[in-house]
Amino acid sequence: MVLLTLHACRESQSGNQEEMARRATRPEAVIVQTVKLEPGIFYHELVSNGKVVAREKVVVPFRVSGTITELNVVNGQKVQAGDLLARIEDFTFLTQLERARQRLEKAEIDFRDDLLRNYSGRDTTSLPEGAVKMARIRSGLSDAETNLREAEYNYQNTRIIAPITGRIANLEATKLNHSGSYRNLCTIINDDIMDVVFPVIESEYRFVSTGMPVGIIPFSGDTITITGTITEINPAVDENGMIQVKASYRNNGRLIEGMNVRILIRKPDPGKLVVPKEALVMRQGR
Repeated sequence: MVLLTLHACRESQSGNQEEMARRATRPEAVIVQTVKLEPGIFYHELVSNGKVVAREKVVVPFRVSGTITELNVVNGQKVQAGDLLARIEDFTFLTQLERARQRLEKAEIDFRDDLLRNYSGRDTTSLPEGAVKMARIRSGLSDAETNLREAEYNYQNTRIIAPITGRIANLEATKLNHSGSYRNLCTIINDDIMDVVFPVIESEYRFVSTGMPVGIIPFSGDTITITGTITEINPAVDENGMIQVKASYRNNGRLIEGMNVRILIRKPDPGKLVVPKEALVMRQGR
């Protein structure tokens, strides 16, 4: 009886292990999520690389030479149109201006004397144009007026004024140095409205059109996409088979002149059955 009992227990344990092993190898049920496929908008995507350029950029030169006595800006500073950027020592130009005014006064006197000497007794207001012109030349009045305009221009340009509103860039000049040591004072970039220039291949020329929205993504790792609008399409193909496209956008301070960006264009195509990307499985590139 004992031997029979032990034999039955061994067979029971062996049967339980076989059942457990059989259950362990049974495949689990696979849960598949489904969605109802309905007609919708399919977006044809075009990706390109571009470069940010300023729509409004002005190089501010030194129009007169001299020592820089005042410098009121630094790189990156925001300035308004009409702000004083720098000042050149003006003693020489102020002296030239005073002399030009004195020469003009003397020339005006000589002009009147010439008219009285050659046209005495006549109404000088009704003289022929040629006679007045000759009197101006003989008296030096025309030259004096030209010299005065030049002296005024030089004196005014000792004060360098911002021509547009924007940010200071490429500033190399320093105070108390001669302006002749530098090519220009600086560059002013209006970064409120910027442009981005990017190429598309000629086969995609019909894909883009002015007014189409574009997504602008910087290569600097920024995850925010800036929305712009295509403003220009160059109707010419270059030697590389590319067409230049320009889009504009309102800058949020994240992009600067010369920055490289990625361009994403999505053209809607309504009434299509669109399969979600997560429902696709790639096998051998298919």
